[in-house]
Amino acid sequence: GVSVLQLTDPVEAIEGIGTKARAALRKQFGITTVGHLVEHYPRRYRDMGEVMDVRDVTVGEPATLIGTVVDWSQRRTSGRGRGRALTISEAKVRGAGGGTFTVTFFNQPWQQRKLPAGVTAAFSGKIETFRGDLKLTTPEVQVLGGRDLDGIEHQRLLPVYPATEATPDWRLAQWIEAALEQLPPFVDHLPERLLDEQDLVTLDDAMRGIHLPPDRETAAAARRRLVFDELFTLQLGLQWRRAKLESELAGKANTPATAGRADAFLASLPFAPTGAQSRSFEEIAGDLSSDRPMHRLLQGDVGAGKTLVAIWTMLCAVDNGRQAALMVPTEVLAEQHFRTLTEQLAPLGVNVLDGLRVELLTSSTTTTNKRRLLGELLAGGIDLVVGTHALLEEGVRFADLGVVVIDEQHRFGVSQRVALKEKGSAGGVDLFDQRERLPDVLVMTATPIPRSLALTLYGDLDVTVLDELPPGRKPIVTQLITPAEPARREKLYGFVRDQAADGFQTYVVCPLVEDSDALAATSATAMHRHLAEEVFPDLTVELVHGQMRSDEKDAAMQRFRRGEAQVLVATTVIEVGVDVSNATVMVIEDAERFGISQLHQLRGRVGRGADKSYCVLFAGWNTDELTEDASERLAAVAATTDGFELAEKDLEIRGEGQLFGAKQSGLPDLKLARLQRDHAIIVATRDLAREVVAADPHLTSPVNASLRAEVLRRYEGGLDDFAALETG
Repeated sequence: GVSVLQLTDPVEAIEGIGTKARAALRKQFGITTVGHLVEHYPRRYRDMGEVMDVRDVTVGEPATLIGTVVDWSQRRTSGRGRGRALTISEAKVRGAGGGTFTVTFFNQPWQQRKLPAGVTAAFSGKIETFRGDLKLTTPEVQVLGGRDLDGIEHQRLLPVYPATEATPDWRLAQWIEAALEQLPPFVDHLPERLLDEQDLVTLDDAMRGIHLPPDRETAAAARRRLVFDELFTLQLGLQWRRAKLESELAGKANTPATAGRADAFLASLPFAPTGAQSRSFEEIAGDLSSDRPMHRLLQGDVGAGKTLVAIWTMLCAVDNGRQAALMVPTEVLAEQHFRTLTEQLAPLGVNVLDGLRVELLTSSTTTTNKRRLLGELLAGGIDLVVGTHALLEEGVRFADLGVVVIDEQHRFGVSQRVALKEKGSAGGVDLFDQRERLPDVLVMTATPIPRSLALTLYGDLDVTVLDELPPGRKPIVTQLITPAEPARREKLYGFVRDQAADGFQTYVVCPLVEDSDALAATSATAMHRHLAEEVFPDLTVELVHGQMRSDEKDAAMQRFRRGEAQVLVATTVIEVGVDVSNATVMVIEDAERFGISQLHQLRGRVGRGADKSYCVLFAGWNTDELTEDASERLAAVAATTDGFELAEKDLEIRGEGQLFGAKQSGLPDLKLARLQRDHAIIVATRDLAREVVAADPHLTSPVNASLRAEVLRRYEGGLDDFAALETG
């Protein structure tokens, strides 16, 4: 009989895969085992039902013909007269059902290597005739390899795989087919009850059905089952991790106090909270009051007032006699937040007798200062601390930490968030101490994340959305200027000068500090010189970039904040969280080099006061032409100021691969799942994962044994510390 393969066997166990093919598979696709190979799913299918007999085609209509190459001829036209010389390659092809036709290619001599005589392929294109012969010119070609034509006749859908020159599509198809023939039936890790309930086909049917589907329905059912598996195991891992943290470490109730500082803070504000903010207070209050640790994601658009919600949440901890920490990704931001906190809390008395103690801790805090801070944190003398990841260092300990707010600024710090909690669960010290109970955690993102992505990336968090902007904000006018309209640049500079005369300020953002030929980016330094000396010699133009010392940076920012400078040229140092309410114009150079969320973030730096604001995107001034993606991104940003809409658009353009950065996020890869298309499955698997984990928190019941193994396999070591737990 046929020798039986196992999923864990190396790929070379499949006949036809030698050293060269093995190396190519590994390099191109990371495929080293038979299991990896059968998880290399088709990108789409070619429908062989559309294949026609040579004798039935209509001239002038598109068709797909299958045939075997008989021989080739090549000739060159001279480039005399007009145009360049052409290489014309022609293949004579014997049709699958009899009859012959000719296929012509221009300047593609390599087609002859790809389609040597004897190879069978499907050719799709417009049918022409030439001297009574049927002819296809530069058709789309799918090599069917050495597969026998009869076999292809009954298999109506042919899989089209992601392929490279070294591992062409038809070879992959051959190897995968061979593997499926020799593999024993796939063992299902989902309980039968679940298959019935969710109307899913078995894993064996799915794996065979996705590679060799007799029809589109079979392929769709197979895909649905495999997508379900990807998303269900992802969600299970997240919920399992959360359940484990909660079972080992009880939380602390930080019930909002009546007439405490949190209330006093709201009362001191010059305006009433928006409806969305009030709703978020209620949702958060529910979490704070329970003795389970809060795990909540607070997301809202730029300027929706997330900081206010964060301050209120932290004050709830203080009202309960505990401390609160605000952790942010950069020093500039930590300083900014520290300033905001002290200003906003001023009415409650900050760093005065009987007032609130608010401190700042970053890696540039001096040693003596740091020693003093660490002592006071541990003694409980400090109420609120703002800091960077320096808060995670050894030696930073709290008397009683009640609330942690993590500001993630669209750098999905899943791994850091896990590290924070893992420190707690692995018996470490600091923020999350094993002997203590877990603090309540609120995660904030700077720009909205599409709902589907939030449910996957942050599947272990409850989500609160701030979806209305504070009253009095005027929508920002956005314009896109390309080199096709050079006069508009001069006009804009005139406008900046008029704004300055009215007391308003302008940001000019450049993508890179040093000139890089490769990226042809405008260097901020050169731009600053040009603006200061040639364009606005009469105005004060400041410069801030990453290579400057932080005291120089601070001084320049301070001068701009105080209105002593009218224009600030900056690299993206400012993209996160600088508040200058007099700034009304944001000019972005080389806008094509920024992503959607970055552009949206930058635009959110203006329009923070009550005055009409503007954002101007200069695109394509330093590149030959804009890529299609870049044009789409820029058009989207110019068309709407709604961050949620932009986030969905971003997902659509980029796909989840790049957004996920699954490698650093420590989450399993999604090979088939598409977050927008499979939204319904995401929601279903998340609810289901919660039910399963609620009933069996450690996934140790025999019913879930194979499921547990599958989750661990897909997380590739990302959950090892859980697996090591005593089972049972």
